[in-house]
Amino acid sequence: MEIIKITEKEFLNILQEQNDIPIWSSEIALYAYQEKELIKVVNHNQVLAIFLIPLDNKGVRRKYRFFPYISPVLIENRDTLQEKNINKMIFHYLFSKYDYTFIPLSPNYKAISAIASQGGFVEMRHTHVVRKALKMEELNPKLRNHIRSAEKKLVLKVDKDSKTFDFQRAIKGKDEEQKERSIITKKIINNNQGFYVKAYLNQEIVAGITIVFDKEWAYLLHSYQKEKIRGAVPYMILKAMEIAFEEKKVKYFDFEGSVIDDIDDFFASFNAEIITYPYVIYAKKEKDFFNLINRSIQIEGRIKEIDERNSNGN
Repeated sequence: MEIIKITEKEFLNILQEQNDIPIWSSEIALYAYQEKELIKVVNHNQVLAIFLIPLDNKGVRRKYRFFPYISPVLIENRDTLQEKNINKMIFHYLFSKYDYTFIPLSPNYKAISAIASQGGFVEMRHTHVVRKALKMEELNPKLRNHIRSAEKKLVLKVDKDSKTFDFQRAIKGKDEEQKERSIITKKIINNNQGFYVKAYLNQEIVAGITIVFDKEWAYLLHSYQKEKIRGAVPYMILKAMEIAFEEKKVKYFDFEGSVIDDIDDFFASFNAEIITYPYVIYAKKEKDFFNLINRSIQIEGRIKEIDERNSNGN
């Protein structure tokens, strides 16, 4: 086996031959990341895997979070040992060539030992996933009450009109990041791989969410509220699930899990399935490695003190 650097044209040609490419390795993702390297793993001219590698400041890292994950894509199913060896080669290549690696892999990624064997550290984060549209009786009672309150006040509409979606409220970050991420989201929507759910109060849009999807997965990408209306966002999420499963025929709806504890509490109230995904952390210099570890730990809102007075499971 060997790794070969390829052009955008060759990457696109390989994509066109595949039936199930995740959105974070699609043609739109190719144009989202301005700084990147494209590689393929081959064996006797047979393509075994491809990888869109995002780059930022001499390292493997997404400058902006256009998509929930970034992972190598294996061409066809491989047995466990083959998969491990392909991934060992990929991460040996990354760790040898770049100063650091700091990327989230998809929940489908299982070859953790391949990363560890090359000296990489894997932080296991988690997300919340459902495999079918949820019914009201399946939700946490408090969330159920909030949604019922929203149903009485709000009218939901589903569309692809980016002009009426408030990206400034939905995307956290500086002006440049908001601009770049909104451009890619609009491209996804225009490519019929996403939709907006918007909540109207007295004919005015007061909240909205963005859903993007590929053949198997739908992702909750952005959300916002202009006004604090109880139950607005979960009400829209239930509607989005219905569309994702019944119309788009996806297999999974991913809340795009958060390490911010309050947001994670909110997702947990849907009683969804919790699944893990690996976040790869590696640096050639020990100081840089621990800086990356601290960067992950010190995400604002990640650490939350337990209120012992209210720690009875409610």
